[in-house]
Amino acid sequence: MKKLLTTASAALLLAGIAAQAQASDGIITFKGEISAVSCTPSVSGGTATSTVTLPTVSTKALAVANTTAGSTQFSIALTNCGGGTKAATWFEAGSTVDAASGRLTNAAGDAFAKNVQVALHNSDDSQIVIGRNASTAVDIVNQGATMNFNARYYATAAATAGRVETSVNYTIQYQ
Repeated sequence: MKKLLTTASAALLLAGIAAQAQASDGIITFKGEISAVSCTPSVSGGTATSTVTLPTVSTKALAVANTTAGSTQFSIALTNCGGGTKAATWFEAGSTVDAASGRLTNAAGDAFAKNVQVALHNSDDSQIVIGRNASTAVDIVNQGATMNFNARYYATAAATAGRVETSVNYTIQYQ
């Protein structure tokens, strides 16, 4: 019995040593920074949570896939910034975002337009692919900054008449 326990103990010890002797394939290092920079955002002169109203457009303006209409400017202003040199907006992926296109999907239901998404663009007209890239960074000057954007309807196919309503969460990134 004693010999059996000694043999079993030796086998377990060798198994542990063998497992530790396996070579690793690499190392992953994670780095980040917790910033003391914090600004107060406001959307188009309102609060941090606000509504941007797009104009009413005809279905004729969105009768063909990949067309846009109703471009509407909006901004996110930052005030009371306690430091930092640049800021950008990260529009977060979520249930209202088409993962393939990075555009906002319209609400579902009988009252809502079909084949319509909302695309967000930087002030230079480059599309913001929501959940994949942040907005163009802007300088923080005198404890503030303003990031300008455009939102517009985007036809995925011939649009039908109805309401358009969607939303997106955002986070301010500091550099």
